[in-house]
Amino acid sequence: MMNQNNVIEMKVGDIVANNYNAAGILKKYGIDFCCGGGISLAAACKKKGADLNEVAYQIANLADGNTGHHENINDWEPDFLIDYIINNHHSFVRRKVDEIEAYAAKVARVHGERHPENIEIYHQFNALSKEMMEHLKSEEDRVFPLIKSIYASVKNNKTPNQTGIKELRKELDLMEEEHEAAGDLMKAIHELSNGFNPPADACATYQILYQNLEGFENDLHRHVHLENNILFKKAEKLVSAA
Repeated sequence: MMNQNNVIEMKVGDIVANNYNAAGILKKYGIDFCCGGGISLAAACKKKGADLNEVAYQIANLADGNTGHHENINDWEPDFLIDYIINNHHSFVRRKVDEIEAYAAKVARVHGERHPENIEIYHQFNALSKEMMEHLKSEEDRVFPLIKSIYASVKNNKTPNQTGIKELRKELDLMEEEHEAAGDLMKAIHELSNGFNPPADACATYQILYQNLEGFENDLHRHVHLENNILFKKAEKLVSAA
C-alpha cells in the first residue's frame, strides 16, 4: 500500500499510474486523473472541495497492484504499450462511434422536444466523434511511429534522428491539447445527461444511449490516462535522454 502522506503530494496521474484501482476513488470525487492528472492530489481535492485526508486515506489503503489488463503497465515497453492502446482503445472508439451517433440521433429526434438536452448531446457527440477520429489518425500516422523509431534507436544504442525528436516534442504537446478538448466535450455530455441517468419516461433506446455514453467515457478516461500519464512520459524521457 502507498503511504498516506506521500499520496497527498503525488500528482493525480502518477497515483493512477501506480495503481489503477485509485481511478474509481478519484472518479467518485469528480477528480480528473486524465487531462487533469498533472496536479497534486492536494490541489485536486482543494479544487473539488473534497476532504483531502479522507481521499488520501482511501487511496493509501487500496490493495497493491492494478486491475486486470493494467497490471504492471508501467513496466511495459513503449512499443508494446502503443500496440495495446491501438488494439484496445483505438479499436473501441472506431467500433462504437457510429453506433452511439445512431442512438443519439434517434433519441434527439424522438425525445428532443420533451428533453431538449438530447439534441445538444447529439451535437456534442458528433463533435467528439470527429475530434477523436482525426486524433487517432494523427497518433497512428505520426506520433506513435515517431515514438517507436526513437525507442528502437535508443534500445540499439544508436543516436535518434534529431529532426524526429523535435517533431515528437511538438506532437506530444499537440496530442495533450487534443486530449483536453475531447475531455471537455465528454464532460459536457456527462453533465447534459445528468451523469448518464435517463429520466423515468426513457424508452429502451434512450437507456441504451446513456449506457453507451457512460461506457465511452470510461474507456476515454483509461485511454487518455495510458497516453498522458504513462506513454507520453516514457516518450518524454526518451527525448530528454537523446
